[in-house]
Amino acid sequence: MKALLLAVLLAAPSSAQMTVPEPPVLDRTAPVPPAAARPFALPPLAQSALPNGLKLALIESHRVALVSVRLVFPFAGAAHDPSGRSGLAGLTAALMSEGAGALDSRGFAEAVDDLGATVSASADKDALVVTVFAAKENLDAALALAAAMVRSPALPQPAFERLKGESLAGLEAEKGSPGKAAERRLEARVYGDHPYGASPDEASLTALAPADARDFHALRVRPEGAILAAAGDIEMPALAALAAKHFGSWTGAPTLVPLADTPRLGAQAAPSGGLVIDLIDVPGAQQSALRAGHRSISRDDPDYLAVQLMNFILGRAPITNRLERNIREQHSWAYGASSSVDALRRGGMFAVETDVQTDATADALREVLGEMRRLQTDPVPDAELAASKRLLAGLFVLRQQKVQDIAAQAAGIELQGLSPDTLQTYRDRVAALTAADVQAAAQKHLRPSELHIVVAGDAALVKGPLSAVAPVRLLNPPAAAAPAAR
Repeated sequence: MKALLLAVLLAAPSSAQMTVPEPPVLDRTAPVPPAAARPFALPPLAQSALPNGLKLALIESHRVALVSVRLVFPFAGAAHDPSGRSGLAGLTAALMSEGAGALDSRGFAEAVDDLGATVSASADKDALVVTVFAAKENLDAALALAAAMVRSPALPQPAFERLKGESLAGLEAEKGSPGKAAERRLEARVYGDHPYGASPDEASLTALAPADARDFHALRVRPEGAILAAAGDIEMPALAALAAKHFGSWTGAPTLVPLADTPRLGAQAAPSGGLVIDLIDVPGAQQSALRAGHRSISRDDPDYLAVQLMNFILGRAPITNRLERNIREQHSWAYGASSSVDALRRGGMFAVETDVQTDATADALREVLGEMRRLQTDPVPDAELAASKRLLAGLFVLRQQKVQDIAAQAAGIELQGLSPDTLQTYRDRVAALTAADVQAAAQKHLRPSELHIVVAGDAALVKGPLSAVAPVRLLNPPAAAAPAAR
């Protein structure tokens, strides 16, 4: 046996005689082609309602024994703050978890913690929203706490004063942020006197009293038009039974007046004199906070998906969007640049934002205008369009991994009056969009000649260069120098 093994070894070629194959050469100039999209499907949106008007919506997800619920009150958003009382909706929402039913603030918080749940409230422009997230076995108890918060909140004065003080402190802290100042000014210009344009300030917050919160809650947190949307490990019969148990007998205050919806945001007239730049002087600033925008579509607009893809290409796609490539990658003027379309129930706003180095402020604005116009005049190349659609659809799929996000989307479908199959058909509708669709959306919904532009930066350095782009209106001219001491 040993002799046979020796003969085999002697007959084998030496390492010098062996031919080692060359490793394959990788072409690093071409991206790896994407794999085919995997199948993805969401259960259908189930809908129902209680006799008192509370709408029910559910998307089942039985992967884990968790349920997320969102109670949405469309007549209690910030757009419904009384005149001169901006901030009331947000303050009322924050106050609702400061004790409810027989529980004081500490008792309520401990009851929520004992369940390992989340029960909270917040308000945006369109609605006041109560959010519940709990294990399936604790959902009944968590909804009982939410119902107490909605139906009989304590709204205690000490908590009101504390939360009001925190809001005022937040406003004070914002004074040191040029970006916040520019954003506030931009919203005021875009929305004008529409309710979407009102935002809390020191005067409106100072004017608020505990009675305002009690009246706001009693009048506006009511079952008519309200939505209970859920996602997770529950079926509609069980959800409807829990909703009836905790909210079925709820009718709201006995003497309710009819509530008017937020008026639709109309088209804004083009500036008669062309573009005007509002300049907020920030002496010594090393950067300029550049914000620009105009009115845009509501969420139920038939062009919504085409506008979303157009905006994704312009300034929303991570790293690859055109504003980022231009202002950050090509010119190195900023750490980032982005655009957004905030599509609300009754209208919305398109906005661009970037914080650029001071000496590039005017040039960056020119590039923003140029990128907007390029989308209107030049069709998006096939490769860029295909990559953007894949990424947009992929990010949508990622948003379906948490029941909290699914519940939020189900609530949005009901609030916005969208088709029940909105989520189920989303990916296919994105895939069907063409370059012509994107260009048409840009031509119809991008208006570079009608932008409202706000810059917060060192006026001594940027006013001249900006004046070459458009007339500049200095909002806070430097105070006259004090007379020299004698």
